[in-house]
Amino acid sequence: MEPLTTENTAFLTTMASGGRGYEAKYAFSDRVSKSEYHCHDFYEFYIHLRGGQYFGLDERLYVLQPNQLYIIPPFSMHGRSFVNEMTGYERAYLNISTDLMKRLGFDLIDLDQMIRSYTSRGQNIFQLSAADTEKCIQMIRSLEESPREDSPLGSFASCCELVNFLNLVFQTMQRSQAVSANVISNSIIQNVLTYINNHYTQPLKMNEIAKMFGISVSYLSHQFVKFTNRSVYDYILYRRVVLAKQMVQTDLPLNTIAYQCGFNDYSNFLRMFYRLEGMSPSQYRKQLQPLQRIR
Repeated sequence: MEPLTTENTAFLTTMASGGRGYEAKYAFSDRVSKSEYHCHDFYEFYIHLRGGQYFGLDERLYVLQPNQLYIIPPFSMHGRSFVNEMTGYERAYLNISTDLMKRLGFDLIDLDQMIRSYTSRGQNIFQLSAADTEKCIQMIRSLEESPREDSPLGSFASCCELVNFLNLVFQTMQRSQAVSANVISNSIIQNVLTYINNHYTQPLKMNEIAKMFGISVSYLSHQFVKFTNRSVYDYILYRRVVLAKQMVQTDLPLNTIAYQCGFNDYSNFLRMFYRLEGMSPSQYRKQLQPLQRIR
């Protein structure tokens, strides 16, 4: 498992006390690499423009199409994938913390619950019109280029842009059918992923999983890496640490959290948490305290 990427580190900066709680990014890459299946504790609104091949979301793998909007709720596993070298990759995304998402409803509407009502039914992907795609890109680039909001007016302008973006997203969700076609199927590995996602806090062994699904260990290992760009072992550890991140936000003792997440060895839990997050569980909990006080 890798430490936080530069992009994720930049987003955590916006989450710090006094931070903005969002990150906007337009990007074009001549060449890109596969991304490991991963998840995060914020919303991601990903807009695919061109150049991609496949996008994995939980147990499904989609063929990327131009002007598609992917709505990725917190703690959903996802990542890009491809068979041939991927070139000319153009996309944009807007990350919004759950806390900011709730505040953008201004105590009038629960935006977080509205989105989950769609995504919990597997309605994560929507086709944007060319005109709406252009509007979204303009708003994302405006948010990306906006200076730090050191004044009330600057903060207000960004808030308006975020609300306008979410309004366009909700209009798209209400008037458009979620994309369900162009799904790539590997039923065995998808079933394995579903099983692991439901049992990763329990003791799991490669040979037992392979036997359960009637495949060899070598086939399981090869196909799982091909699908997720992670090994089975790495994926299970990652899911356990992600769950620990959620539980660290409670008052539970850290050793209790380690056990409930599937770590029987507390020192191994500390080592894996630090390897993923670049900080200890106690440091992560301390970092969250200023944010929890202002909610």
